[in-house]
Amino acid sequence: MRIVLLLIALIVLNVIFADRFLIPTKTIPSDQIIYLDDNPQENIDVLLLESVVYSDPNNQVNISGLKNVGAYKVAIDAQAKSNIGAYALKNMPEYKAVEMSNGSLELTDMKIIIQYRDESDINVLSYDYGLNKVEVMSAANVAIFEAQNKLQLNNIMTRLKNDSRVVDASFNLVEMSEIPQ
Repeated sequence: MRIVLLLIALIVLNVIFADRFLIPTKTIPSDQIIYLDDNPQENIDVLLLESVVYSDPNNQVNISGLKNVGAYKVAIDAQAKSNIGAYALKNMPEYKAVEMSNGSLELTDMKIIIQYRDESDINVLSYDYGLNKVEVMSAANVAIFEAQNKLQLNNIMTRLKNDSRVVDASFNLVEMSEIPQ
């Protein structure tokens, strides 16, 4: 009987103090609330940070594990990276591979293209996400940014896609294996 009374007392105390400790007292601004779709990964392109891109304009190298993207070869796994050493291909460290939401592989220079709603949001977006402005095209409501921390690019891109100030965010693609329809 004492155990039942103790449990009831604990439940009552939790209910009483829930207002004070568990329920927020401040309202959250609507632009800070992020609503996720049923499948948030559906439209997200993923930067493959471990990928290594090599220039192969004459398509000389055919090694299993290397992916062709235009005039470039992309090594994603460790075995392909180790096999490439015997060939005289130029490493392109400024490029990384992006796995697009449709499954194709493209190359990016790791810059982000953001189509914004209001021009006054450019500096705020830059500050909020740790981005440096590269170029602003006001006529098209588009800005190009570089991330200060390139290791966080996938996280930044996911958050930008859910930001109400952003119409669209995408990686700046420099070489595409497929031409958009």
